[in-house]
Amino acid sequence: MENLLKPDYGVLVLTICNFLLLVYLLKKFAWNRIIGGLEQREKQIADDKQQAQDARAAAETLKRELDEKLAQISDEAAKKMAEAVKLGETQKEQILAAAKEQSERLLEQAKTQIEAEKNKALADVRGEIARTAVLAASKVVQQQMSEDSAKQVVDRVLQEIKAK
Repeated sequence: MENLLKPDYGVLVLTICNFLLLVYLLKKFAWNRIIGGLEQREKQIADDKQQAQDARAAAETLKRELDEKLAQISDEAAKKMAEAVKLGETQKEQILAAAKEQSERLLEQAKTQIEAEKNKALADVRGEIARTAVLAASKVVQQQMSEDSAKQVVDRVLQEIKAK
């Protein structure tokens, strides 16, 4: 067991030589490539970060522009809506005025027609009264009667008129 605690200088020298040879080979063949790859990766990350910042700035600018356009469109829509309401009110007033005018015209026509019908009815009644009076007079003359018989004739004529 003592051999385990005692260092073997030959193995130690070989291990140191192997380590130094490994460091030399790594420096000669791999170190520059590893460092170059790391630098390239670092540069790629920096470029990606810059592109992301540029894209964010462009997106914010675009968002601002779109917000402004949206506000402008909203204003235009509100103006057009107000114009449409105003136009609707104007058309409503025109329609109401036309309807009122037409109703007044129809009312006047109806009044004129009623007046004509009334005059015609009065003329018919006057003609009927005149015929009745002539009829009554002819009956009275035909009979040459006393006052009582004349009264009876007039009553009979009135009953005939009522029957018609």
